[in-house]
Amino acid sequence: MKDFSRRIVYITGGSSGIGLSTAELLAGQGADIIIFARNRKRMDEAVRKIKEKRKDASQRVDMMRMDVSDPRDVPRAIGRAVKTFGPPDVLIASAGIGSADVFENISAKTFDSIMKTNVYGVRETVAAALPYMKGRGGHMVLMSSEAGLIGMYGYTAYSTSKYALVGLAECLRAEFKRYRIGVSVVCPPEVKTPFLEWETKTIPPEARMVKSFAGLLDPETVARATVRGIRKGKFLIVPGAMARLMYFLHRHTNGRATRMSSDLVASFARWRAERRAK
Repeated sequence: MKDFSRRIVYITGGSSGIGLSTAELLAGQGADIIIFARNRKRMDEAVRKIKEKRKDASQRVDMMRMDVSDPRDVPRAIGRAVKTFGPPDVLIASAGIGSADVFENISAKTFDSIMKTNVYGVRETVAAALPYMKGRGGHMVLMSSEAGLIGMYGYTAYSTSKYALVGLAECLRAEFKRYRIGVSVVCPPEVKTPFLEWETKTIPPEARMVKSFAGLLDPETVARATVRGIRKGKFLIVPGAMARLMYFLHRHTNGRATRMSSDLVASFARWRAERRAK
């Protein structure tokens, strides 16, 4: 998809972080934007920000409340959006939650909650939008993470959910070609989003050190990489030079390079924590 002018773009998780930055960027390129999220106050503020970035005042920018973790709510919200605004040309599934802690501290309830939002929420969103896009073509984007390409200490639940999205995207890419629907999966490293502040409460020091290898990006950088990837019809999008280097090393050493460096950092962090405790 080369031109976004007057294209209808649906973005879940569009009230903050990567979703909001992508919405603002696409509005600046002439797209009509519909964001989906749970918090009405945040959506109101997000719509105001997106409107300020519009290329033309006639572009539509609106919102629809939706809880992606509720399988009954998703098709209802997508259906209402289609009736009101028209079917999407681009669907960006950016809604997600996270958890940063060691496996033994993550309850089954927390694990299930993350899977319901990050995996089933994406599944329900894609399933709800697909009937409206099949006859038109278009593009779908699944927002994963570098933690969906390289397993990370302290991210057992989050990484599991993001690995699942990479697998889902691989399958959808092949299946949706017959409908002229392109599929991309975006795998950024750590990003400056509200999740970054929230995870500091539980993230292990080993995980904190390991994460520093891939660098820290702002949401705007990820948004630009995502839009470039859509334009080029790219499947795997890994924003950030350090993140791409890490993934290159992981793939071309069959995981040995990243596992060895991760183990060394984790051992050092553990030694330092024990030394401070003494």
